[in-house]
Amino acid sequence: MAGVTAIQGVDDTLKQLSTDAVAALTPRPRITVGPLDVDATGLRLNWFLYRIAPNTAYRNMEPPQTGTVTARGRPPLALELHYLLTAFPAAATGNADGDQEQFAHAGLAAVMRALHGNGIVPAADPAVPNTAKPLVEPLRITMEPLDLDGLTKLWTAASEPVRLSVGYLVSLVLIDSPDQHVPGPPVRERHLAVVPSMGPRLTTVAPPRGSAATTFTIGVEGLTAGAVFTLAPEEGDPAGGGTGWAATNVAPVGTNAVGLRFDRPALRPGPRRLDVVATENGLRTGADSIGLTLVPTVTGPTASAAPGDTVQLDTAHAAPGVEVFLRGVPLPAGNVIFQSGTRVDIVVPAGSAPGLADLALRANRTAGPVFRGLTIT
Repeated sequence: MAGVTAIQGVDDTLKQLSTDAVAALTPRPRITVGPLDVDATGLRLNWFLYRIAPNTAYRNMEPPQTGTVTARGRPPLALELHYLLTAFPAAATGNADGDQEQFAHAGLAAVMRALHGNGIVPAADPAVPNTAKPLVEPLRITMEPLDLDGLTKLWTAASEPVRLSVGYLVSLVLIDSPDQHVPGPPVRERHLAVVPSMGPRLTTVAPPRGSAATTFTIGVEGLTAGAVFTLAPEEGDPAGGGTGWAATNVAPVGTNAVGLRFDRPALRPGPRRLDVVATENGLRTGADSIGLTLVPTVTGPTASAAPGDTVQLDTAHAAPGVEVFLRGVPLPAGNVIFQSGTRVDIVVPAGSAPGLADLALRANRTAGPVFRGLTIT
């Protein structure tokens, strides 16, 4: 890869190839590199770099000849150069009859023939100067079709009469990054874990539905001492879940089961993924998942209230839009005020019959168990 002189090196390469191509012509055109509107009167051919574009193939790829020699995320700048080769005749004399244009055309044809026969220029070619080296791959010089509209716009911007011009594309031009790759340190401590099974494997959940106060009995095969049980986080959970909610209590139940509690009443209700991950010496050795459902539940208080009174219900896994059922009948939306996952206020409807009243919640299309603790007076 070349440095910031790479583009200059391509200019010099095109100039040298063109100079060699017209060496035998009489008169011999001069080869220049510059804009279209340079004030010059002699017979010449001019290379004008009018566009630089990224090379798609090498845009984010390390050079194959050198591998990773730049810092990660800083590949070399890969470019394609678009040139306009223009024939300028000499200034007309008093008896000029068009021969000056023919001399320009002859020079243009000679350069086009040379580039057609030598379109792939390796680094060893004498025409390639040191400013263009080293090359990752040979320079490829190909004729590029130009539509009349695009060509006219170039000449209009230069404020010059349109001249016979040919487009060429030069690729690949790489400008290396100044940031060199710094390898990381070698491995100083190896970790190797040998486990006798492909466990753990979760087989059953009982009960399949529960709340913060529920102990879930999980059937598991191949359980190891380094296994961690977590509930996958869901949208609507309180902050702090991270990658999962860890079980608050884990207790063995026989040989192939474990009892889990998740005392987290603020979690949103609905189906959840229960994960288990086993590690050994800091390395992950196995994982599995199974589903369970958290249901919205009224947990208290045991109280009495008259019709029209507001009652503050202690809940687990309530959610916005929660429905409250009193004796199996849903309360009007105006009688239910959601406060948080652990509190819902209700207004006892007028005309409610006295006596013990069952309460139940439904949220996120998940219904919970009946709570018997409210007495209507």
